[in-house]
Amino acid sequence: MQLLKNKKWVLIILLCWLGYFSYGQEGYYEHPINGVNSQWHRVDLPVEAFGRLQNSYASIRVLGKDENGVGLEQPYLLVKNQPRTIMRPVPSTIINRTRKGNDYYFTFEISDEPMLSQINLDFGNDDFDWKVLLEGSIDQKEWFTIIKDYRIVALPGKYRFTRLDFDAVNYPFLRAKINAKEKPILNAVTINTASITTGEYEDWSPEIISHEPIPNSKNTALIIDLKKTVPVSYLKMIPSVDYDYYRNFSVSFLKDSLKTETGWRERWTSVGNGTLSSFGSNVFPIDEELTSKIKIIIKNQDNQMLDIPAVEVKGAKHYLLVRFDKNPPYTLQYGNHKLNYPKYDLVSFKKNIPENPSKVKLEKAAYKKIRKEDKSTPLFTNTLWLYLLMGLIILVLGGFTMSMIKNTKEN
Repeated sequence: MQLLKNKKWVLIILLCWLGYFSYGQEGYYEHPINGVNSQWHRVDLPVEAFGRLQNSYASIRVLGKDENGVGLEQPYLLVKNQPRTIMRPVPSTIINRTRKGNDYYFTFEISDEPMLSQINLDFGNDDFDWKVLLEGSIDQKEWFTIIKDYRIVALPGKYRFTRLDFDAVNYPFLRAKINAKEKPILNAVTINTASITTGEYEDWSPEIISHEPIPNSKNTALIIDLKKTVPVSYLKMIPSVDYDYYRNFSVSFLKDSLKTETGWRERWTSVGNGTLSSFGSNVFPIDEELTSKIKIIIKNQDNQMLDIPAVEVKGAKHYLLVRFDKNPPYTLQYGNHKLNYPKYDLVSFKKNIPENPSKVKLEKAAYKKIRKEDKSTPLFTNTLWLYLLMGLIILVLGGFTMSMIKNTKEN
């Protein structure tokens, strides 16, 4: 048994060696940088870079030269400049609940005086389809329309949409009027002020959009093919129908593709789910991922499939804030997946980075193979030795396999 254990360990070691030496050719992509005339500059990542990066962006490097011509890293801060809306609740109370015929009025007083842009209504009713008129007032004598005929819906045990979104206003009093046959039971209200951060979205126009039924199911697959790998964090579906609907769905991003004997096999990763409805905006923020294709599984139940002729796909603008400390020529490099994420001091001193530094220009990328002398473990300088070693490993593995089979039969 001890001999068998030793052979297992030898087998594991040989397999590790084989995996190490059969690893693909190492290399990276390099853009010469032009226009560096100060210490700080902005370097926009080119679109083609995303297909050669990992989600960690660890392989990005900016290099200059020292006095002896040796390449030295220039520290940078990676910025994912995505617009964000931060909602903050403000102190408010329901001060009046009144009725006139089938019109029910709810008046809210806001203790603070911020810009208001959203109201979440919590009703005790579980089955309704109402339209809301929202008004604002300074003195409760004169009321001004903010939104009208705004639809809120609750489907028993299935779906609820009771959020009012509107352009920012500043009133100490708000009033919601609901026309309903049954009494709306308003349990609570949350009024929010919106703080919108600055940022830049890049539009990724789909090359192909297909929407087909999934065989032997009541679901359909909406495939959005971007034809290039890009960062995606915003998705909007635009159905073209004239009737009410709500459909649950899930979203997956293409991770990679593997070539098999029967063709290409796609591997997908789930990124979230939601509800597509005729009541909301159908905008779905997503935690950023790099992908070239999006698959949305829509659960139609017994309904006909929706006509979705258009979608919007966006991602945050990505750029580097670089401190150029050494001498030209400068280059942007990426794609060497053996590199770890760099750690620079400037991450702890973001306040010292000047606002809006000027952009530099990147020349066309060139692929560079890593020279053997640059590798950390250049055990073999001639590929013939590698082939001989691999052949020897195969022979030894075959011998060990036959020996273990023989020992097993004897035991």
